[in-house]
Amino acid sequence: MFLEVFDLRRRKTPPAGPDRLLDQLDKVQHQLQKWTSLSPKNADWFRRDPLAAMRAAGLDIEDDIMLELELITKAIAKKLK
Repeated sequence: MFLEVFDLRRRKTPPAGPDRLLDQLDKVQHQLQKWTSLSPKNADWFRRDPLAAMRAAGLDIEDDIMLELELITKAIAKKLK
């Protein structure tokens, strides 16, 4: 079952190019940590609904990357049901 979780279809990336999803997440990690540390409410929101919290935090992340992250998390949730 867990092997299926990691076997998700992803967008095509150039073989020599970096993975934009990981690069974007790495870029906003500090922003997100700061936002979640501002209040327990923010941290709780992130635990309950990470994508909504990331949008509310106003992170500097591209829309297509957020969409990809949403699709990946939905696919994982579906496979874990």
